[in-house]
Amino acid sequence: MQLTNLLVLAAGASAAVTGVSRRGDAKKCLCKSDVDVLVGKYKDILNAWKPEYADYIANEGFYDFSQSINTIAGLPDGFPIFPNKTAFVGYESTTPDNIPLTVEKVGPWNCDQIALIWNAKFAKAPVDPNNVRGITILGAKYEDKVWKIGSIDVEFDSIKYNKNLGGSTTPPPPPPSSS
Repeated sequence: MQLTNLLVLAAGASAAVTGVSRRGDAKKCLCKSDVDVLVGKYKDILNAWKPEYADYIANEGFYDFSQSINTIAGLPDGFPIFPNKTAFVGYESTTPDNIPLTVEKVGPWNCDQIALIWNAKFAKAPVDPNNVRGITILGAKYEDKVWKIGSIDVEFDSIKYNKNLGGSTTPPPPPPSSS
């Protein structure tokens, strides 16, 4: 009996690590097709916001956090950019990002989180666009019998992003010589 329990436990751990899920499980877990759908929805939201995309966002517990955005916007450290769905949808509805996001890699992912690496090349004229690379962790929430984006944690090269928006930065001074 102990060997059977050990084998069942090992199979479950292996499924969690590889992203395999069994839909009959009492606890819902993302499967590969769910991951693909949520990553696609994230791209849709950032590439060209439409009001119906609000349905992609979980109603309860949603937040969007980015220290990179806090830095660019001159906001205090440690606070979410959007603490809830209402704030996020309100912003996207009036000032959509419209960032040409390209996903380079998806994974790893588990029961309710997806890691992805992306890049975006954009700029406001007359600035030559820099390629901005970032990483996003999407939290997934099973709500209304469908997976939705439950949270967004994103960090990226905020210096290049700022330059693409027409901002500037002053590099630090060179290190002192060791002579």
